Amino acid sequence: MQISVFIVSNVRLHREGLVAHLRGCPSIEVLGAADSVQETQNVLRTTAIDVALIDALSPSDSDMVGALRKLSARMRILAVGVRETASEVLACAAAGIDGYVPMDAALGDMVTAIENVVRGELTCSPKVAASLYHCIGFATAAAASPLTTRELQVADLMNRGCPTKEIAWRLGVQPCTAKNHVRNILQKLQVHGRGQAVAKLRTLIGERFGVVA
Repeated sequence: MQISVFIVSNVRLHREGLVAHLRGCPSIEVLGAADSVQETQNVLRTTAIDVALIDALSPSDSDMVGALRKLSARMRILAVGVRETASEVLACAAAGIDGYVPMDAALGDMVTAIENVVRGELTCSPKVAASLYHCIGFATAAAASPLTTRELQVADLMNRGCPTKEIAWRLGVQPCTAKNHVRNILQKLQVHGRGQAVAKLRTLIGERFGVVA
């Protein structure tokens, strides 16, 4: 059976390119493409979609996943063009995205990701898998209180040297929200500053934390 796919992207060249490439794949049935959730809604009224391909998350489209979920709970959502870092992969998971396609993926990799997400599987690089594994282990064992998924994302970006404003931009939140996350991390780690927090993170889980560049 073919997997029905719909593409949602506000970049015309991107969505038309994806349509052209995927229509040549025997296992994929491209139902169309749109530049907004509203146009997608019109399609979903009459057609069942297995997978929606969306652009990698950015501050401008952070609400798209929630809107798509309201349209169809059974539809799988795949983000295209994701940087394979622990923070960005965790951001996808926190947003409710079912899987992702890396920035450097080839067409065959995208088809594999589509087939996997329909089966409830996730393909990621060994480095990302190791980073996520150790982040989860850190959340459950290293801190005085477990870090939330969002706090893990912030902690990863802190370890990379990102200032609060950049953390806010990368995660699509307000600077005051990012500042609150940083404060919560400091409290949970029982330290008094960002430098101490990063030092403790590196001591607890070593260079494996944020190893993916």
